[in-house]
Amino acid sequence: MANPVAIITVHEVPEAVKRGSSPAVSAKRHDRGAIPLVVKLYPELSIAALKAHLDKELALWYELRAINVTGSGRLVLNDALATLVSSFGYSRSTAYRLLRAGDGRFWELGTSYSFRPGTGPGWHSVIEIYALSRVAERFSTYVHRLSQPVQVPVREFRGRKAKRAWLYSSFFKPAGTKAKPIARDSIMDATGVERRQQQRYDKVAGIKRVANFACRQDAQGNLVPIRHLVAGKSRVWEKDRRLGNTYHSAALTTHRGMTKRVNARLRRSLLKGEARLQKRFFLSAKSLVRSAHRAEESFLRVKARDRVIVGRVEWCIA
Repeated sequence: MANPVAIITVHEVPEAVKRGSSPAVSAKRHDRGAIPLVVKLYPELSIAALKAHLDKELALWYELRAINVTGSGRLVLNDALATLVSSFGYSRSTAYRLLRAGDGRFWELGTSYSFRPGTGPGWHSVIEIYALSRVAERFSTYVHRLSQPVQVPVREFRGRKAKRAWLYSSFFKPAGTKAKPIARDSIMDATGVERRQQQRYDKVAGIKRVANFACRQDAQGNLVPIRHLVAGKSRVWEKDRRLGNTYHSAALTTHRGMTKRVNARLRRSLLKGEARLQKRFFLSAKSLVRSAHRAEESFLRVKARDRVIVGRVEWCIA
């Protein structure tokens, strides 16, 4: 991976420069950019952007943050464009158009007086990337808390369809973590993505689907499947009750970074007494007992050793 080259930036030309001496020691620094390896996604921001039709701008914000490897928050425009074209599959015209569309929303375009190694001082166009907290507060209508972010390899985050698919897939837990059942209609309400388009994104982003079944305790305390009648054209038969599927994305978990501090700011901005959604599925008996917002029909995940059918994911009605 190429090492980022730092340059010194001052927003006004200092008198020392005009006299031909060295730049001020207190000058700020920012990156010329580097070739990134992964893109870090925040699930709540991704879903909010899909619903607000700002997914192209948010994807570019993710990519600019990936290029800004030192975390300075500033990039030289020409260097950032070169990396966007080579690593993320943009054309220069598309990158320019999206940069103008997101100016004042996710970043600011401006100029700075910069000292480049080998070229000397001069004015250069720069991108000032907005902080995570500022972007989260922009989506405060949809985002009340940030969960753990995930990361996607840069080689997978190329092309319009693939980027939208990865933004959508960040809504689901990564493989290897416990997740709760959810119906396609509920996913559509949460993400704004239609059912058929969900299935297309599942294939592009490698989302895995697992079926879930409902069960109950009989009079002896044994677990038995919940059965229901299904009416066909010529006959009626019984089958085990299906719940929503469990979905897992192919993205990997990464460090939380600033999410804890941003969540504290988001909590302060929420109105007191705001209505909360009722929970229907619980991963442990402890969370079921402690929940103050439990739905009338709630389910508890059955441990692997207690399942009616080995290898099948089952939930017992509470």
